[in-house]
Amino acid sequence: MSKVLRVTEYQSIRCGESFSASERTLTAAQFLKLERFNEQHEQRHKVKVFQYGARNTLIAQNFVGVIHMGVYQVEVLPKIEAEEYRVRQNLLQMVATTLNLKLHGKALGLLERANQSILEVLIRLYCDLLWEAVHKGMVRRYESRQDNLVVLRGRLNVSQQLRHNLARPDRLHCTFDEFTQDNALNQALKAALRILFQLARTESSSRSIAELLFCFDEVTETPASAIIWERVKTDRLSERYAPLVRMARLFIEGATPDLTSGSGDGFAVLFDMNQLFEEYVGRQVQRIAVERGMVAKLQGPRRYLASREGGAACFELRPDIVVLENGQQSMVIDTKWKRLKASGAKEGISTSDLYQMFAYAKQYQVGSVILLYPHHVDLGEWKPCRNSYRFSEPGTCSSLHTLFVASLPLVDLKLVRIRLDAILNSSTRITTGESEEVLNTWRGKGDQVHKISFS
Repeated sequence: MSKVLRVTEYQSIRCGESFSASERTLTAAQFLKLERFNEQHEQRHKVKVFQYGARNTLIAQNFVGVIHMGVYQVEVLPKIEAEEYRVRQNLLQMVATTLNLKLHGKALGLLERANQSILEVLIRLYCDLLWEAVHKGMVRRYESRQDNLVVLRGRLNVSQQLRHNLARPDRLHCTFDEFTQDNALNQALKAALRILFQLARTESSSRSIAELLFCFDEVTETPASAIIWERVKTDRLSERYAPLVRMARLFIEGATPDLTSGSGDGFAVLFDMNQLFEEYVGRQVQRIAVERGMVAKLQGPRRYLASREGGAACFELRPDIVVLENGQQSMVIDTKWKRLKASGAKEGISTSDLYQMFAYAKQYQVGSVILLYPHHVDLGEWKPCRNSYRFSEPGTCSSLHTLFVASLPLVDLKLVRIRLDAILNSSTRITTGESEEVLNTWRGKGDQVHKISFS
């Protein structure tokens, strides 16, 4: 079993005399290895997983997941106030939602008992879901093949026939289509299994991977670097494999070149919490919108803030979530993986975020724009709306747009959709006719309503 050092976002890891999970220390050799991983990750993805702190420390940033370094792992968990197993469980459920994994039965139970490292749970989850898909039938497709045959199959490749078989009239160089398991999709799934076989640390995972590799025996071994993802596509008949392809890509892209060549042990599965929170909330809002007969679009529709003198649009706007009712934009939601402050007039909301929401309100012509943050215990009891800011025209009392600041608790994910529904309801009521009554209700609960004028 690998040793696991666990930290949460913005906690530090120190260089010490020995490995200690409780003290969050690594040996000098292990610390150097983590530094090299951090540098390689920055070179490949242009972002740092860790920032340097004082006195030989590395400070985790907002990238969560697991870094596998052979005999030990570094696991970074999101900063959610809950028991460690619950935080890991919630992280994995958020990832499953964004990957569109349909979990039930054994797979769902695996997440509910997420007491192992994130990597081990993801390996088991991939194996269980792949077994389920394979039992329903492996993907077979027509693939173009070329071969020297004794009888004509398909069509004769004249140029190759003249090049290779001029002195062999008994041979025919043919190009033909073959209905086979050996296709790009299965090759990607098998490449992921090969990587996971080197990483698995439990007997059950290793055995399951070995048995799956036997099922993929007819599939060509393809180096991870040689996989062309544009060819790894699913269609109507193979749609059940789509989430598995996303997981396979996650594993393959998380492996270092040393690991895929069999000479190293570097591997990481990391998620940017800004993106994960945004997409997770977006998927939940989409489900709520469907129940209401509405549509929620993620990262669009796109608008532009300005245009050049010649008329070309520039300064693209791309909000996280736009809710449409009867084909018209009615609400814009932007998520921020930041911690609101419990005190202070602005609660730590940046001026740039406020300007951004004002631009969304104006360009999309919506009555409601929502800034959504993760809730934490310092904010006190949760409520659907923390603050309201009305954008008013200079010198007037009229207000066409209202900014709502809300927070979303992530301790119990079963309540997320209920709370999101309450947030949407509160912003809709305030914007459509019940404005003064609802605002007065929130004032009575201690919430503040502000007017902001932009000249």
